[in-house]
Amino acid sequence: MRKALGVPSVMVMALVLALGVAACGSSNGGQAKGGSITISQTSQPDALDPALSYVVEALEPIWVVYTPLLTYRHAEGAAGSEVIPGLATDLPRISNGDKTYTLTLRKGLKYSDGTPVKASDFEHSIKRVLNLESPGSFYFEGIKGASAYLSGGDPDADIPGIQTNDKTGEITINLTAPDASFTNVLAMTFAGLVPGDTPFENMTQDPPPGVGAYMITKSVPNREFVLEKNPRFAAAEIPDVPEAKIKTITTKITPNLIQQTEDVIDNRLDYMQDPPAADLKAEVIERFGPDGTEEQRYEEFSTASTYFFFLNNEIPPFDDPKVREAVNIGLDKTALARLYAGGLAPGCSFLPPGMPGYSEAIDIEDCPWGDPNQQPDVERAKQLIREAGAEGAEVTVWGDTVDPTPKITQAYADQLNQLGFNAEPKIIDGAVYFPTVGNQKTEAQTGFASWYTDFPHPLGFSILVDGATIGPTNNTNLGYIDDKHINDELAALSEEPNLTEVTGRWEELNDYIVDGAYMLPFGHRKLATFVSDEINFDECTVVSPVYQNDYSSFCLKSAE
Repeated sequence: MRKALGVPSVMVMALVLALGVAACGSSNGGQAKGGSITISQTSQPDALDPALSYVVEALEPIWVVYTPLLTYRHAEGAAGSEVIPGLATDLPRISNGDKTYTLTLRKGLKYSDGTPVKASDFEHSIKRVLNLESPGSFYFEGIKGASAYLSGGDPDADIPGIQTNDKTGEITINLTAPDASFTNVLAMTFAGLVPGDTPFENMTQDPPPGVGAYMITKSVPNREFVLEKNPRFAAAEIPDVPEAKIKTITTKITPNLIQQTEDVIDNRLDYMQDPPAADLKAEVIERFGPDGTEEQRYEEFSTASTYFFFLNNEIPPFDDPKVREAVNIGLDKTALARLYAGGLAPGCSFLPPGMPGYSEAIDIEDCPWGDPNQQPDVERAKQLIREAGAEGAEVTVWGDTVDPTPKITQAYADQLNQLGFNAEPKIIDGAVYFPTVGNQKTEAQTGFASWYTDFPHPLGFSILVDGATIGPTNNTNLGYIDDKHINDELAALSEEPNLTEVTGRWEELNDYIVDGAYMLPFGHRKLATFVSDEINFDECTVVSPVYQNDYSSFCLKSAE
């Protein structure tokens, strides 16, 4: 999934980003509040509904529209990985053997349409996540009674593990077992509050009111959506959650990445959510990079992400471990990295750099399939495929339309053919890609995927390999990985509250996943901030380690 990135704790993780901390000040020409900007995305977000939004195209805007009870500090680096109170007055009081979380809703909050915020809205918001079979359902199934609610088919039924008091604002959540990441789960945008009468349906075309710096006032799928400053939101209401500086942000869906890049270069667009097109990246860096010939308005930043090809462990030919080993050995990761024009570091680790449990050794020199920065052992891979009787097997390679994914998908299919398969790429629109390959009936054998941390904890990556997450639709375990050791260890680690004490176990599990060739990781991505000359780059471009570029930080050099 494209997560922030998408992807991306109470225990602050030192995610090192290439950008330094940017704060809005008054130097270098100052900054202006108000005004309007036009920005672009390459594909339609999967949803503009907090219960369903899960890709980076959605999470960047959703984060500043729907604030959960807890959220992340609007800052870069380690500071931006810190969970802070959002709509709640404080961090949760945890009791009952780490199974009970008690919070209190701030008083006087209103949604963008003026509706008062009630404590009971939290239960309704979680019901929507479960009832709509959201890809985030997995994170909330540990709440007592959530699984029964999910299977019961009655949207209005009660979830016993959530108790709310609209008079006092108290919210109590009871889990069936300790969950080391649950504080982070409460900070996910899935848990962003919406009014208690919000329908149990995908509200992308008419997004519900929220509490945040912005509100979504227009949504035309596959064309555009508009964020406007929320007049009912004041930063004083929620300390550390800033107000919007830009009055209106119009997002255009523009599939042509070259056109987007040229438009930002020529100041016809103010920001592009994807990195510049590979063919124009050198020009962008030379002119607008940190050492460019013109005023800086471009910089890259590292992400806690893993790019990989999923391998369906349930159907041929990748149900055979020997075949999965062969493609891990034979994949030319350096060739794939070149298609990202320097925006991807080759690797073979499941967990990404900066994440507890990550080891650079397993990613590079100790990678069991060979150094990802060197040429692969193609002959050895071919031999294993012949031994497995898979030579000539027909393989459909899935990919989406978001550049450069079509090129990556084609290159992967070409490499599979060199190894002895009969592979053909199948490219579908980015807006429907993950729901399609995540549908069990599709029987997708292999294809492109990327994962940005859901939160700064390795449990945020567990959804990709945990057998418990496999479902008929909106499946995030695209490889249908169901290994007892992985499942048992994830269940045990999820109950360990002190991440520092179990980092070694996470490293061992990461090694086990890599050694099992359950998927085909090929690198970790760098993304970028690239803005027009109208944006105050030095003072008003903050990159969140969780949600990428922070729209609430954007400001103009001069306003309308």
